[in-house]
Amino acid sequence: MAEDYGRRAPEPVAQRLAEELTERLFRGLPRADQRRWAGAYLRGLLSTPGKKSVRNMGWTVGASDTAWQSLHQVVNASTWRWEPVRRSLALWCARREPVRGVIVAPVLIPKRGRCSVGVHRRFDPASNRTVSCQWALGLFLATDRGAVPVDWQLHLPGRWSEDEELRRRTSVPREQGFSSPHEVARDLLDSPAADPGAGTPVLTATTTGAAAFALISHLAQRRRDFAIGVPASTPLTVGLLRSAPGSPRTAHLAGARSAGEILRLTGPGADAPPAGRPRRLRTAPAVVHVPGSSLPLRLLAAPPAEGRPHRVWLTGADGPELQGVAGLLTGHDIAAPGLDTLEQLGLYDFEGRSFPGWHRHMTLVSAACAHQLLADGEHGATAAALGTVA
Repeated sequence: MAEDYGRRAPEPVAQRLAEELTERLFRGLPRADQRRWAGAYLRGLLSTPGKKSVRNMGWTVGASDTAWQSLHQVVNASTWRWEPVRRSLALWCARREPVRGVIVAPVLIPKRGRCSVGVHRRFDPASNRTVSCQWALGLFLATDRGAVPVDWQLHLPGRWSEDEELRRRTSVPREQGFSSPHEVARDLLDSPAADPGAGTPVLTATTTGAAAFALISHLAQRRRDFAIGVPASTPLTVGLLRSAPGSPRTAHLAGARSAGEILRLTGPGADAPPAGRPRRLRTAPAVVHVPGSSLPLRLLAAPPAEGRPHRVWLTGADGPELQGVAGLLTGHDIAAPGLDTLEQLGLYDFEGRSFPGWHRHMTLVSAACAHQLLADGEHGATAAALGTVA
């Protein structure tokens, strides 16, 4: 059945960009109905007010009462692979806006019940309670217009790596076994979507020094600049010391010290800036090393954001590259990049239970986020410009 745009009056710029993105992302899908309804799902995410259920989106983009069934089918029971679509999305984003860096950040998705893929009980620091949820890592491209998600990995802890019947019911691939969070991050950084251009630094935060050390080694081998957030208790070895005007004597720092202690002994703390003033990073005047490595690193401290503790960062960058990394750390929310936009576009609204369905939904949510952040002209005009399908 032909597409019907009679319900709305399309605005040319937003309409053209939506069609361009749809064509670029879905032209590799093997079947015409997959291409059609994947595009309709994307338009539904962008134009449906409130909860992005398939029924609500069906009424928004469909000219028939059964449109929601096709939207459900294209995500939950289809066969198209999401990896090429995500790679195309990353390239589309990089062509539209310079990519300043790559951010890897965790996203907690609350879920009821126990049957949706990856659901488990986990402590949520934001709410200070244990919740039933899915826990994923997202790969975001940091641009001047915001952080755009382009790839995802779902963490499968405990029973999800051991219960074969549970895995069968949710269509978890055989090769998708248990991985620690830092192994999930490493795999995500090795995906094709993670390198949209040469020289883009990687920014992420870890909860343990061991996880940070593993990622630092991985990124150094690939010659990627990085800034890794670490706990202040992370042990480090102080190497060659640098002088800084007004800093105290630092000769006594030789040997193993915690990151927080090194910062405390090499200068004033990173206090929160006055209201209206930009946040600035402080660099410790010492080169540091992680245990067992000779890789020279710099130690950075960020002033606390409201309601959050001080951040401590390790980076292998120096000179102009260090300034670029510092700008990214102060200009982006590394803990929750683009989360508000993702929530508005259906991050929490996936209704299926399967591993492939979750990945397809997250791919389409990411595409909707990219369009909303990077489309030219009037960003708020998207909903009126996307039309319907029969």
